[in-house]
Amino acid sequence: MTLLSQIPRADNIPPDMHPPETEARQFIAGNLREWDGRVTEIRSPVPLRDGDDIRFPRLGSIPELDSPVALEALDAAMGAFAFGDGAWPMLSLEERAATVRAFLDAVRPLRTHIALHIMWEVGKVYHEALNEFDRTLEYALETIDAALDLDKRERRDTSLQQVVGRVDLLPIGVVLCVGPYNYPFYETLTNAIPALLMGNSVIIKAPPRGGLLYAHLLPILAEHFPDGIVSVLFGASEELLPPLMEHGGIDVFAFIGTSTVADRLISLHPAPHRLHTLLGLEAKNAAIVLPDAPMDITIEECVKGALAFNGQRCAAIKMILVHESIADTFIERMAEEFTAIEPGMPWEQARVTPISSREHARWLSELLEDAREEGAVIENPGGGERVYTLMRPALVTGVSEGMRLFGEEQFGPLLPVLRFTNEDEALSYVKYSRYGQQCSIFDTDPVRLRRMVTAAAHYVGRVNINGKCQRGPDHFPFTGKRDSALGTVSIEEALRRFCVSTVIATPEYPENTALWKRLF
Repeated sequence: MTLLSQIPRADNIPPDMHPPETEARQFIAGNLREWDGRVTEIRSPVPLRDGDDIRFPRLGSIPELDSPVALEALDAAMGAFAFGDGAWPMLSLEERAATVRAFLDAVRPLRTHIALHIMWEVGKVYHEALNEFDRTLEYALETIDAALDLDKRERRDTSLQQVVGRVDLLPIGVVLCVGPYNYPFYETLTNAIPALLMGNSVIIKAPPRGGLLYAHLLPILAEHFPDGIVSVLFGASEELLPPLMEHGGIDVFAFIGTSTVADRLISLHPAPHRLHTLLGLEAKNAAIVLPDAPMDITIEECVKGALAFNGQRCAAIKMILVHESIADTFIERMAEEFTAIEPGMPWEQARVTPISSREHARWLSELLEDAREEGAVIENPGGGERVYTLMRPALVTGVSEGMRLFGEEQFGPLLPVLRFTNEDEALSYVKYSRYGQQCSIFDTDPVRLRRMVTAAAHYVGRVNINGKCQRGPDHFPFTGKRDSALGTVSIEEALRRFCVSTVIATPEYPENTALWKRLF
């Protein structure tokens, strides 16, 4: 079947899967406002057939906000926080938690609408888009419970060395949340919600792809949170983010993207030494397949790890290192799996769907062509074939240092495979990589596995045994080393990243102890 034949006509789309069209003209900069300036047209990466032509359906438009608006949002956020004296940070945690719960309840009816937006805006399989929505709300509710529990634990009186004290978890200030396109709902809100719970004001920069869905959240945010506590900005990152950072009023930078962009933005802050940062950056997660790997499990986990959402995940497996003794069998079986995968439409629950943008699809083809020109081989027939944004997954062998596919994060359905003969060769790739998010190790020899896991744990933030790389469960810390992350997120860790532990204490003179009991 040709890729071109996989592109459907618009009238073949199931009625409940038709693209939503939203003309967004509102934004929040302190309060809900109307925009009468330039707008950016949003088109889907999902191709449709229109007679003999191929078109990408129009999904609507978003405001093309400018830097003065961004600074107005910052002024409002700083005014609402007011060095911690604002109405929102002065509320009790229980009161803020009740407001966040009410917000989540109001968002819940938008489930299918937001999932459709995710599907059409970034090409994600519909049931995975639904899962992103559900996981986000589940995470938020668990964060509320964790915040209340954490607050109780921290506030207990402690008596040490004739001093009695307690710890209050107090907000930091203005949080700038910049999320990615691949999880446009989850990754942004799972930073914004804990930041709000802890009493901060938040500025959300909607992602350029996947940001249209935020138009439906604006009235709900404006209804539930005081003016200035939540702002939502649309537009070009290069227009909005530099002036926000240069101003110096941003206290916390929660960013998911590339290390290059993060470094540049942080350098613009006039006091980077006091800027709190929470960064989720690139990864080149490797799977190491050892001689006694459980082959069926290994094949299944490597395919899922490499191709879930087309490999457009930081936690995807992006390199496989396989021992020479089993390499031929492993590559043959992986090639069979890749060959059997037929790209399709996201409402068809296809394993591989359209790449998130035409620009990224072209870039992936360039990455693959660079490897082929340098001698790499595509093992599965038709691998790497591309029509517009539809691309067959490619299993690539013969990749070596110097090829772009060896070192660059591909963020797509291209999977390089390297052979090794010595375990130290495989560990060396992980050890000396720029990145250090995760790795997977497949084997059943406990002695060798223990040695490999112990070594790899020094190089990456998570080691997976006989399983794919992944973020969840959300209670586990999610972090990375070197260029892959700065800071740790999990439900409790995220709460701690958005607050400062402030000690209130007194020496235990009898008079002070009596007063303490009356105070608290």
